[in-house]
Amino acid sequence: MKSLTEIKRRVLLALLAGYLVFDYAFMQVRIPPSGMGIPLGEIFLIFALVTTDLPLALIRMSAAAYLLPFLVWWAYGLGRAVTDSFHHGFWALRDANQLIESLYLIVGFCVAGQPGFIERLGRWLPLVLAIACVYGLGFPFQDQIQAMSPKLFGAVRVVPLFGNYLITGAVMLWTAFYCLIAPTDNSILSRLRVPIAGLLIAFVVLIFQARTTYLQLLGLGTLLLVFRRSALVRLISTIPIVILALALIVALGLHITGRLTDKITFSFLFEHVEAIFGIGVNHGGAIAGAAEGVGLRLGWWKHIYAQLTGDAGTLLTGLGYGIPLTNFRDNFNDIVREPHNSYISVVARLGILGFIAWAWMQIELFRNWLCAYRACHRARWADGETLLLMIVAFGVLVLIDAFGEDSLEKPFYAIPFYCLFGVALRMVYAVRAKQARQVMVARRVPHLVHKGRPSLS
Repeated sequence: MKSLTEIKRRVLLALLAGYLVFDYAFMQVRIPPSGMGIPLGEIFLIFALVTTDLPLALIRMSAAAYLLPFLVWWAYGLGRAVTDSFHHGFWALRDANQLIESLYLIVGFCVAGQPGFIERLGRWLPLVLAIACVYGLGFPFQDQIQAMSPKLFGAVRVVPLFGNYLITGAVMLWTAFYCLIAPTDNSILSRLRVPIAGLLIAFVVLIFQARTTYLQLLGLGTLLLVFRRSALVRLISTIPIVILALALIVALGLHITGRLTDKITFSFLFEHVEAIFGIGVNHGGAIAGAAEGVGLRLGWWKHIYAQLTGDAGTLLTGLGYGIPLTNFRDNFNDIVREPHNSYISVVARLGILGFIAWAWMQIELFRNWLCAYRACHRARWADGETLLLMIVAFGVLVLIDAFGEDSLEKPFYAIPFYCLFGVALRMVYAVRAKQARQVMVARRVPHLVHKGRPSLS
């Protein structure tokens, strides 16, 4: 019989794969399978936390990061969610998605302490990314795939199991990033990594047609500039591939179904970039719709600001969970509950108090990630460096997307985000525990001090 720790490891990896590949549909899988059932992510979260020595886990986490902002975020946020649920029922807990999913920091931290987990995660991640990219190639045929797909009964409507691509563009960019930073050898696949990265970027830019893609590429480029300049040269070398792909589409007059249009031209890309700033309302067509979305979001944010600043108490503690933050209805006539900006969602729900704790927590995550990365670099642990770069790259992709979408309120973004940073915190803990042991040994038997890869157990 498999040990409990092995079961948790396998289930966690399966959950992460489900969110990264099937995104919105996978987050609808619940028990019972219809109505107000509990999603798999929350079921496993409860199971993992109940079977974990939480005081010991938090003590160990405190050796890796300053826990005060984490504890304030969890204590205040969960208290607010429970209190609001008495007034608003299920919707208060639904609106507290990011707060609940952030507990995956503890899950990732604990599971990463299992012997060999980091190495296994490093081998597992490229395979899942490859599957997600192959799956993403079906995006131009999204409508046909959804029509033929088996259906799931979501909380509010029926959802097709296949043909959902909300996170796929970011995952394909993440895969391109991996191709650029992965250790190289003399194999054919290794030599094709830069062209593969270029084709993935071209597919996301030209077919997914999301404005945040340009900002995400800029974020990944900045990351490479700081931590892996040799890979930045490879990223720059993918630009001709994107231009060539666009030139071929224009020259051959191809009509490839994209998110906004099937007529892809150089002027479309230029106007699409302009639409980030709300420019292009008068261009007509899909670009006008994208540009108008900026004004719509700004209207939501101004309304939230007016509500928050109505009195000092609300500004400090927020509007709470269980109420929609907009009065806009989508094509399914469902109310849009979040204002398409995770930063504003946090401050709207929990006020300045909650936002300070959340922002401080993010800073702690990235600060301690840097500590782990430097330790791996000093130890010349290439696989550890690569995994940590992949973790921070996903964080950059998510946090950039969160400026224009409610990304962290969606489990398929939030659970991988917090779980992977939990892994990074475990690596920090291992580094600091090893350093503490070395200090003790140095005091007793100085000649036994040595350097090497940290143990995560």
